[in-house]
Amino acid sequence: MKASKSLYYWFAIFALCFIAYQQVQDNIRPNYTGGNLTIIYLLGIAPNFFPSIGIPALFVVLIPQMKQNNKWLNEKKHIIANIISLTGLLSWEFLQPITTRGHFDWNDILWTLIGAFVFQLIWTITPISYKEKYDGA
Repeated sequence: MKASKSLYYWFAIFALCFIAYQQVQDNIRPNYTGGNLTIIYLLGIAPNFFPSIGIPALFVVLIPQMKQNNKWLNEKKHIIANIISLTGLLSWEFLQPITTRGHFDWNDILWTLIGAFVFQLIWTITPISYKEKYDGA
C-alpha cells in the first residue's frame, strides 16, 4: 500500500488540530492565571474551533475508504465530512446541559461553525492533487 501526499496532508491537518486541542484543553487553559479577557475567551472557544477543522480532515481520508465505488460521495467528501463533524460537535454542545461534563455556550456553537467554515476554506485553497484519494486500498 503506497500512501500519497494527499493522505499525509489531511492527516497532518487532523494531527495539528488534535495537538492544538489537547494542549489548550490539558495544559494551557488550566494553567493560565492571567486576567486578559481576550485570551480567556480564545482559550474557552479553542476546544470547539480546532476539532471542527481537524475532524473533517480525518473524514476526508476515511469516507473514500468506506464507499470506494460511490462517485458522488467521493466527489462531495469534504461536504459530507463537515456535516458529520458538525452533527457530532453541535449535538455534544446541545447535550451538555444534561451532563456533568460541561456547560452550554453559544460562543462554542459560533466557533464550531467558524471552524467548519475554515475547513471549507482550506479545502477550497488546497491544490487539486491533495484532494484526490490516496494510492492504495
